[in-house]
Amino acid sequence: MSALNKVVELNKYRNKYSRDSKYPVQAEGSYFGKGLADETMKELSKRFSNPSSEMEHRNRCLFLVLSTTGMRAKEVVSLRFSNILKAPSGETLVSYIRKGGRLSYSVISDKVLDSLKAYHNLFDSNSDYFFLSCPGRNRAPRRPLSTRGLQKIVNSWNVKTCAGKLIHVHSLRHSLAQKLMDTGGGLVCSTALKHASMATTRFYIRPFVSIEHYLDWDQD
Repeated sequence: MSALNKVVELNKYRNKYSRDSKYPVQAEGSYFGKGLADETMKELSKRFSNPSSEMEHRNRCLFLVLSTTGMRAKEVVSLRFSNILKAPSGETLVSYIRKGGRLSYSVISDKVLDSLKAYHNLFDSNSDYFFLSCPGRNRAPRRPLSTRGLQKIVNSWNVKTCAGKLIHVHSLRHSLAQKLMDTGGGLVCSTALKHASMATTRFYIRPFVSIEHYLDWDQD
């Protein structure tokens, strides 16, 4: 068998068995594709920093919650004020049911709470839900925001992921995961995003490292 044929056979073997692996190999480019660049996150933060209309206030609240909790769409639209509580250590928490049906808690900062208060003060509502639909053309009453409605709102922000695809709710979760992995490490990332195992967290280990600040060979 020629050397070229050996390479082809080896690639077939890898492709065949990687699909059955417990931890399949990620497709080339998938690491970069799902999240947003830091510049994009900063642009969105600046865009929503001074809201005036109800829609702008809701955008700000949604961005703050998504970018600080990393919650999935279904988890975000389920959030209620009646589920807010104080931790023994003083943090403000909100409880919710995460993927898999388990009760979980996430820290809600004062900045998020203040933004939610400003949003709800714009209209007279007794709703327990964090996020509501805007009144329809026929002045239909506000209802709890749906996952489909949330996705449409996030799509309307019209920014792209690192792979050039339109933003989606989960891309904010990936963005937060990467930032936590870079700054706090695997345990912080896994705890904040409620990963079922560290195998999921390992996905956010960068496949490269900038080593310039580690080197001093050019110094006298």
